[in-house]
Amino acid sequence: MSFFKKLFGKKDDASAPPPSAEPADSTPADIAPELAPALQALENEEYEKVVVLALPHVADSADASRLCALACSRLGRWPEAFGHWLHLFELEPGAHNALQLASASVMCNEIERGKAWLQKYQELNEQKHELSGVSAFISFTSALSQIGHPEEGLPYIAWIRDLYAALHITDDTFLYMRGVPFFSAFLENSLPFVKASMNLESGIRWYRELEGKLDEPGEARLQEWIAQLPEM
Repeated sequence: MSFFKKLFGKKDDASAPPPSAEPADSTPADIAPELAPALQALENEEYEKVVVLALPHVADSADASRLCALACSRLGRWPEAFGHWLHLFELEPGAHNALQLASASVMCNEIERGKAWLQKYQELNEQKHELSGVSAFISFTSALSQIGHPEEGLPYIAWIRDLYAALHITDDTFLYMRGVPFFSAFLENSLPFVKASMNLESGIRWYRELEGKLDEPGEARLQEWIAQLPEM
């Protein structure tokens, strides 16, 4: 199970969104006829075939670049994926494509380039509000975790932590409707980032930043979590 899905946990009435390290960018229903075979190959998870079929059309088709970017991402061919996302961004300079470039950069071990693209995402998203900041930070930190650099993700995990303080309410349904990870799942999945960045004492202080800022169930869960940290 991906970091992203584990953060959101499970609900009976809906499924969790996928991580950007396996991009969820949907292709248009009204795709050009010449790209229909590539789209069908994508739906069939025949990713090598997608690239072969779509690549001849990338010069003049955003959809072809999108198909190649998705297929190369799912094949783990991140430098190629980055190139296709970049071409797509040149054609469609939106926040979503900037976020894909941020995550693809990280997967190429280009962390600083990824941070720059994440900043670009934030600038664009402030204008059009394409995505939530929570999902963007989770996508970015998921990529950092996958390449073995969770310590780089701590500032973004801290931003999510502070969101719980701002919301105060930790009810699962309340959080889910706002696109915020379930609180218990956040505690569990934030731990690798905390452990990679600080010692036990500092980690306890990091979690204690939430004390007095949550509803009663959240406060109880927080104290239970802090109490068991020395054993983890």
